[in-house]
Amino acid sequence: MEGLNARLRRAVDAVVLCAALFFATPALANPAALKAAPQDVQELLKTRAIAPSAPIYIRVFKEESELEVWKARSDGRYVAIKTYPICTWSGTLGPKKSLGDQMSPEGFYGFTADGLKPDSKYHLAFNVGYPNALDRALGRTGNFIMVHGQCVSIGCFAMTNDLIEEIYALARDAIEGGAERVPVHIFPFRMTDENMKRHAGHTAAESWPPLKEAYDDFARTQEPPRIGVCGSRYVVNPMTAITGAAKDACPARIGKLLAPLSPKKARKLAFLSTPLFADGPKTRSIDDIAAWNEPSLVAPTGTASSGKPAKITGNSSDNGSLTPFLAQ
Repeated sequence: MEGLNARLRRAVDAVVLCAALFFATPALANPAALKAAPQDVQELLKTRAIAPSAPIYIRVFKEESELEVWKARSDGRYVAIKTYPICTWSGTLGPKKSLGDQMSPEGFYGFTADGLKPDSKYHLAFNVGYPNALDRALGRTGNFIMVHGQCVSIGCFAMTNDLIEEIYALARDAIEGGAERVPVHIFPFRMTDENMKRHAGHTAAESWPPLKEAYDDFARTQEPPRIGVCGSRYVVNPMTAITGAAKDACPARIGKLLAPLSPKKARKLAFLSTPLFADGPKTRSIDDIAAWNEPSLVAPTGTASSGKPAKITGNSSDNGSLTPFLAQ
């Protein structure tokens, strides 16, 4: 009888194992989704006494083709961890407005746990959260705008495979550590006064004041800006709670709530905020960005970290229609 029971237990264990493998999570379909953060980042976090599970804040700068990852200290202030080159992105400066325009968005976005896409066709990905409440209020369309691998884009921000693995690990660790949401703020460029003057005549300039305000507020506080939407516009760091629909009129008095750094704290964080810099290609230039005009039916050809060309052809819409949620 004992022998029979043992055989039954082994049979049940085998069935359970097969079921586990059959219904494996998407992360198991791509082992890269389980990789630890790179060693240089782990060492930096130790020297700055920052928990690996601490929340992160992501900033994207289109013209510079750079993505920054910032991480929270125990006091809630953020320090720069690493700056990554964006291999390619599509479109030009200005917000995304419609499905198929092949523009990468600008504005205030973010994602929760379900935004992580370990089974992306493009190695790994996370959904930035376009369209947001303001986009929908303004009638903007499109979806599935990602930061992903394989260095090819129709509306997304594409990294090389090795770099998306690093960024994905940092986002995954923050969410598993309890962060409900990872803010992703996308800027046309680093919004210094000089750059604002240089682009003052741009057709999208009227959409940039809230982005400039958020950029400046972050410099003063080292806390990710809080964003509300009312009156079909962004409200940055409001004192008054914004709870209505995006098209609802704004409160008569909104105010601004900030906790600026003291001079001593600012000096300390400036020292701690010297980031690491990742190596990698950037395929967009200032001239290329300025010359971009009409969408084409063929996406730019990039090169993944494997050295093999990555191509997308025959599709004029956002890369969302390329089913980034599914593994090849």
